Amino acid sequence: MSSKLVSGRIHTDTGALSLLITNYAFSLITLLLINKYHVNIIRLVLTTGLVILNIASLVRAHLGLISRRGLSDYLLFLINTAPYLLLIPYLGIWVVIPLIPLALFMAEVMRGRGRSVMANVSGTALIASTYLAWYTLMGGILINLFVAVSIVWVTYHAFSALYVESKLPFRRGIKPYHSSMLWFISLPALAYGLYITSGTLSLVVLIEPSLRALIAIKEDKLSMGDLRRRIREIGIGLLIESLVLATLVLILIYALA
Repeated sequence: MSSKLVSGRIHTDTGALSLLITNYAFSLITLLLINKYHVNIIRLVLTTGLVILNIASLVRAHLGLISRRGLSDYLLFLINTAPYLLLIPYLGIWVVIPLIPLALFMAEVMRGRGRSVMANVSGTALIASTYLAWYTLMGGILINLFVAVSIVWVTYHAFSALYVESKLPFRRGIKPYHSSMLWFISLPALAYGLYITSGTLSLVVLIEPSLRALIAIKEDKLSMGDLRRRIREIGIGLLIESLVLATLVLILIYALA
């Protein structure tokens, strides 16, 4: 089985679509909780339209960039990302949350390395950053707690994406403990951000990812036998864990709202 088939079909398509859908629900519920179920219908409809556009064509644009890299692929990617320029006045310096993974992803694409580990990890982190983007576009007020939550969310998905990449037998030079290193290096800053914005109780959301990072230290790569099924199982497990993390964050927001 080729690396293109596994990384392109399983990791990119299914993972990207499920994360986009999860982020939309996550952003909308966050907005409803913080605004006491009052929403700006116009902004909600416009943001939902952007979400539908991303779900319908962003994966296609991504696959085009990592394979053909034709003008139409760049234009489709631009159509999907240009509306987010509206966020600059609202996010201020925190626009770096999506800009960093975007810059890393495009740098890999321009070098013809759109299927590299860096491209896949930064691409996943870029999609994860839509949580804060969609919440803000829907009319949500930007407060420090949501900035901290967004950084945790993006880092968590970068860690998860690196973990998946490290399990693939054809990814040489990277092992599961490298994903653990990414998480634990980031952990003090993540914990500090949550603590100063919402107190000690908020640190609960970091427990499960930290335990998984500890377990990953001792893990090894998968064998080539029945690789697609095993990667799919890992993907389903990571999706469930991300839903658990989102639920814990929403419970925290509800408690503090």
